[in-house]
Amino acid sequence: MSDILTLHTEALTQRERQMAHAVSRGLRNRQIANEFGISEETVKKHLATIYGKLALPGRVALAVHVLQTGAS
Repeated sequence: MSDILTLHTEALTQRERQMAHAVSRGLRNRQIANEFGISEETVKKHLATIYGKLALPGRVALAVHVLQTGAS
């Protein structure tokens, strides 16, 4: 199953991977927005796309995925 998740992670854009790592560091949407110089709405859209691409239910699952796979 890890291979499948890693494969899906490779489908993420560089920006999506950066956001996934920010989530895994425990940052909130506002903090991510400030770090990347974008709006919170844009962060929400990126995260929704990430959840869809990785077939994950939400933020906690994304953080766990990044920490377990070392997705980069």
